[in-house]
Amino acid sequence: MRLSQQLGSISILGAILASLVTLHTSTYQASAAPLPRPTHDTYEYFPYTVSGPVPPSLYRAGQVLNSCVQPKSYAISFDDGPGQLTDELLDHLDEQNLKVTFFMNGDNWHCIYSPESQRLLKRAFESQHQIAAHPWAHRDFEDLSDDEIREEMRKIEDAFRQILGVVPRYMRPPYGEHSKRVQKIMEEMGYIMILWDVDQPEIHVHETTSPQNSGPDMNSVSETGDHDNDSKDQLLVNQSREGHSFHNHRTQSPFKSKWAEAVRGVPHLSLDRDTMMVGGIFQEATSVWAVEYVLYHGYDVMPVGACLGETDPRLWYKEIGAPADPSTLPQSCNL
Repeated sequence: MRLSQQLGSISILGAILASLVTLHTSTYQASAAPLPRPTHDTYEYFPYTVSGPVPPSLYRAGQVLNSCVQPKSYAISFDDGPGQLTDELLDHLDEQNLKVTFFMNGDNWHCIYSPESQRLLKRAFESQHQIAAHPWAHRDFEDLSDDEIREEMRKIEDAFRQILGVVPRYMRPPYGEHSKRVQKIMEEMGYIMILWDVDQPEIHVHETTSPQNSGPDMNSVSETGDHDNDSKDQLLVNQSREGHSFHNHRTQSPFKSKWAEAVRGVPHLSLDRDTMMVGGIFQEATSVWAVEYVLYHGYDVMPVGACLGETDPRLWYKEIGAPADPSTLPQSCNL
């Protein structure tokens, strides 16, 4: 599919791209009651200037969303992490003055309680990027009992509460798994479930093409596979083409090369990771999306919550308060 054809339905999340008001349909009916306002003890550690009462949420617990509602909005999100490329990713986002959403794990590639992971998580939060929940160990909800699913979420909640002083109300289930059973549990726990409607394909961009020469026009790319909301099978693609290894949407190349690919113009590269190849374990290298192309076409890049119309960042969290004393935090993820 030519990428220009995708722009007619710029969408939401996987990393969300979107401009159309299209909510994911589901046979499960979430509660009719809107989400309660967040509880808060203090805004001293909240990295935003806020005042006045918190507006009511636009959404209900257990809702599954996959399209933005803000006109001309393009929301970018990153799953997993923090990882070894997060610093560079944040540097580039700062340079572009862009805010995105990070769906963070607790014990996936790295333990979130390690000093380095805590530092990266705090940096992203204090830079006013939206922090959202990706379950603790990225275990497939289809394989877990109800109590195990709750435990996956409680562990990541505890980590966010202790490290940042907040608990997100936005979450993304591993592999997009959102059965009726999962939706009911997320409703009970007060979560909005975020999927996507444009995902990142497997891509190889010709290395001979330079960002300077490409401008806003599309370059020739090859696509293989995408990430289906309803199945993890597509996510687990592992193909080889032209000498490049593909796995989980990402080629093994350095961050700066990936960022260079992004500005050549591939606007629907969305579901991304902020980890890399290390120690023989393929952890996906970040960050490919066509920032210049998207901005050229008049889209506003923003966090998921903002693209969904919840522009007050207090609505992105269930709890807002003070972080715990660092000396009291767990020393490992063997909880």
